[in-house]
Amino acid sequence: MEINLEKWASVLRTDPGLQERLQRLDPKGYPATQKGDLLCIKLKNDTPIVVRWDGSEIQVARREAKKPFCVWTMDEETFTKLFLGTCPPLLVAMNNNQDTITMEADHHHGALALSFMVLLQESMEGGEGR
Repeated sequence: MEINLEKWASVLRTDPGLQERLQRLDPKGYPATQKGDLLCIKLKNDTPIVVRWDGSEIQVARREAKKPFCVWTMDEETFTKLFLGTCPPLLVAMNNNQDTITMEADHHHGALALSFMVLLQESMEGGEGR
């Protein structure tokens, strides 16, 4: 399956709201965003898509994730339907499919993972203009 990861990475890097969230500090004044793999979309029979935050920049790559905050497992058909085809908004699709999503309990990182996926849906072919 061909996915334009560079286009998605570019959208993530240039979204002002997302950049503000990534730079947010916790109540003690430390960075609220953990470094490392924050989102892993596991595609059955294919290499996962991983979004990583290194403290200064978002990186998107196809590789195995290392202790990701959020993992969503799906097959190619589901990925195509959600991100490349016509489907309900992403949050509706997630609510209909909770058994395939594992996410640690942290509001800040959960909001970031959802933002990543919404921006993916909006930036992919077929998802524009929704």
